[in-house]
Amino acid sequence: MANTLMITTGGTISCVSTDNGLKPDLKGKDLLGYTDYTCDVLDFKLIDSSIMTDPERQEIAKVIWENRDKYDSFVITHGTDSMAYTAAYLACALQNFNKTVILTGSQLPIVFEKTDAVDNLNLALKTALTGQYYGICIAIGGRLLPAESVTKFETEGFAAFDNVNKNYLTAPIEKPESVAEYLEPKTNMVGVIYITPNLSRDIILSYVTMDAVLVLLLGAGGMPQVCENALDRLQSAGVKVYIKSQCMYGKIEDIYAAHSGAKKYIPVKNESLEYAIYKIMFDLTK
Repeated sequence: MANTLMITTGGTISCVSTDNGLKPDLKGKDLLGYTDYTCDVLDFKLIDSSIMTDPERQEIAKVIWENRDKYDSFVITHGTDSMAYTAAYLACALQNFNKTVILTGSQLPIVFEKTDAVDNLNLALKTALTGQYYGICIAIGGRLLPAESVTKFETEGFAAFDNVNKNYLTAPIEKPESVAEYLEPKTNMVGVIYITPNLSRDIILSYVTMDAVLVLLLGAGGMPQVCENALDRLQSAGVKVYIKSQCMYGKIEDIYAAHSGAKKYIPVKNESLEYAIYKIMFDLTK
């Protein structure tokens, strides 16, 4: 059985009812009491994941990196609102990391009847404790979803996460052969532009102070000409322009004459929005 560290960060899974609504309150030892497993615990923070910041994600990455020689695997309990963002951050920060890192959370608190929390946490711990390598992923809804392509697509259902490339981890994967590295973001100045039929040129040009923009295009890569002209100006001003389809399962394809932008900008392929943002921030697009 692998030596596993569980890092708790709060979220719905650890919430209890209060007069002001649900509030993260349960610590790691409390959560383990609902499972079939035991492991070491580090209580990081008890917060709602919607208010988690990147400096806190960096702290989590550092905790994992600094404990890489002590533990074979890591489980992180996390709120579902930004769990895909944290998974993506860790996948970028911990390059070629040959230890399993599994994030998990729930749609209902672990103290509630008919909660999904117990199954999700048991799945994460069971997988981590096998000692087999599953990379950095999310365990939820009975599935293991890779950090590079997982996204949350609904607020209520237990199967609230899916993969943009429909890839699921059903068996251990091959460990990276390269030496593990710990990276920090190269920039925080990345804007996200969602193309709509009436998006104005001036709004796009307001991103000129950014180092890069990730532009979510219509379908396989379409946008109004006024938007493309504005993006050309951003690119001429030194802003790196990345493009991605707005469709959850879509990708940019250079197949339509009207999609000339797909030829001029940097496409993001088969990755979640969350991972694409951090891949740009960590300068891993080369």
